[in-house]
Amino acid sequence: MSSSSKYINPALAKLTAGGGEMGEIIRSYNWATSPIGPVDSWPQSLKTSLSIILHSKFPMFLFWGKRLICFYNDAYRPSLGNDGKHPSALGMPGEEVWPEIWPDIKPMIDQVLSGGEATWSEDQLLPIYRNGQMEDVYWTFSYSPVIDETGKACAVFVTCSETTAKVQTLEALSESKDLFEFAIEATELGVWDFNPQTNKFTGNERLKEWFGLPPSSEIDLSDAIAVMAERDQERVQKAIQDSLVYGSSGRYDIEYSIINPLTGVERVVRAKGKAWFGPDETAYRFNGTLQDVTQQVASKKELETVAERLQLAIDAGNLGSYEFILSTGEIVATPQCKLQLGLNADDELSFSKLISLIPAEDRSMNESSVRNAILNNTTYHADYRIKANDGSTRWVRTSGNPVYNELGEAFKIVGITLDITEQKEFSDELSRQVAGQTTELQRSNEDLLQFAHVTSHDLKEPIRKIRIFANRIQEELGDDLPEKGIRYLEKIQNASSRVMSMIESVLEYSQLNASQPHVESIDLNKIILDVESDLEVLIQEKKAILYKDPLPSIEGYSVLIYQLFYNILNNALKFSKASVVPEIRITHQLIEQPVPGIVVTIEDNGIGFDNEYQSRIFTTFARLNSKDDYPGTGLGLALCKKIVERHHGSLSATGEVDRGAIFTITLPIRQQKSII
Repeated sequence: MSSSSKYINPALAKLTAGGGEMGEIIRSYNWATSPIGPVDSWPQSLKTSLSIILHSKFPMFLFWGKRLICFYNDAYRPSLGNDGKHPSALGMPGEEVWPEIWPDIKPMIDQVLSGGEATWSEDQLLPIYRNGQMEDVYWTFSYSPVIDETGKACAVFVTCSETTAKVQTLEALSESKDLFEFAIEATELGVWDFNPQTNKFTGNERLKEWFGLPPSSEIDLSDAIAVMAERDQERVQKAIQDSLVYGSSGRYDIEYSIINPLTGVERVVRAKGKAWFGPDETAYRFNGTLQDVTQQVASKKELETVAERLQLAIDAGNLGSYEFILSTGEIVATPQCKLQLGLNADDELSFSKLISLIPAEDRSMNESSVRNAILNNTTYHADYRIKANDGSTRWVRTSGNPVYNELGEAFKIVGITLDITEQKEFSDELSRQVAGQTTELQRSNEDLLQFAHVTSHDLKEPIRKIRIFANRIQEELGDDLPEKGIRYLEKIQNASSRVMSMIESVLEYSQLNASQPHVESIDLNKIILDVESDLEVLIQEKKAILYKDPLPSIEGYSVLIYQLFYNILNNALKFSKASVVPEIRITHQLIEQPVPGIVVTIEDNGIGFDNEYQSRIFTTFARLNSKDDYPGTGLGLALCKKIVERHHGSLSATGEVDRGAIFTITLPIRQQKSII
């Protein structure tokens, strides 16, 4: 399109006068270069059509001639958008202007031009290019023929209205309706709509099912009232009447029971609704929802029952109860609680007053316990003394839990109190008695330990003599002894060695029970190296291979930890298979729960054992194999288990016959308790 004032035709100027923006653009258009030619050659039918279009406030469009040249008015202009077909569409062939919808509209244009009837389309989707992009646009339009001077259809006259906003609104309403219906279904609500003029109401299927009515029936208010429990009928009727009074809020919120006349099922429902009033101050509509709250009501009653039982338990246990309001320091306490705190039942109580009743040496502990419970959302526990009004000192035990608001802020502590004065006095007396008995027990243990030392010394002496004289016989008479004598002599030597080993193990086991080792930092890597050094001869003799992870340091008693690993590694070497090179693997992993610790796994490829005997192998003097084939006292693993337990750890084993054994040692990294 080109525009210049030199092309303005006086006749066209008169025709387009008052035609707004499009009239001005048409006047300035160089029509001589267009397919329809100069204005002077235009037929009257075109001029008349343009006059109608330009002076109409209704959106109109014109497809003119064989090329279907496009004209439109200001009312149509907004439908083309700000960055699209305007103003280039003017004077252009329709197929070039509307390529995106041409397959849809060309058949209708052809129908009109061929002498067919005018068309009518309502809310039809015809996506067009506008505002720099393709947009989904809905139209309601009519195509009508323009009859020329010869009586033939020469153009298509289009009256149209964009209905995109309307369609989108209807879709939004439909979506909202769908969402509303989904919400109704999801929340399992009954929906009702009452007409105060007819005294009838409608409801969804769920509501009618609850009332025992057919799905298609209209409900009379009196019929609905009759289904309600008799005890609730008068109350519900009054609530409805109050809501229908002009000047009230119109709000309706009530809970009642209905009894299904068909099934006899009783349910508790909560009805909520609102009355709507017209200009004549009378209610014309009253609608709302009905919710089945049977379970909630039952749960509420159950909670009330639990609360009553809890109060009975508190009373029976002679407990006091309180609520400590953190923002004000106020303590709302039962009379029993105040009496336990040394006050009169009608005395006012606050946290500051409570602290003033507690001796100074107990205050910091109590205050820190409160702070810790609030910060960590844990139960508050404290035992402290109270200076009572009568001058006596009493002991009180207090427990409670913080309560938090929706912002996660603690706003009160709720708990109980108990007078433990008598228990404390009894406990103190018991402690004195236990202390005396403990001293006596320690003395007795020392006597037993001394007896073990003396006994072991006395037992070792004759064993030594047996071994000495057996050695002398072998050295002095060995060449003259028959083969059977030498074999008997070897049995004597082996038996005496086992007896000596057993005596030493028994002594070691008793010392373990009696000692109170000092906790120290232990490098487990050094412990393993020391064990390797002490077992060097046996390792070389067996040609054993030892694989080991680097291990961390732990806290414990190094002598006992050494004994632990020595016994397990010695067992792995001792119970190896003659035809297989022993392989021992030491691996580990760190753990965080229940406390930071280490799990050490010692795996061998020895003779193994049947898992049926898992627990038995840690029993004192337990043996799973022949003492002649595998010598030992049966105390080694029992000693290991006691060592691990004293370090607050655990020891377990699994095995498979002829495939080996796995010992799993779990030890804490830090010792939180004493090793006793």
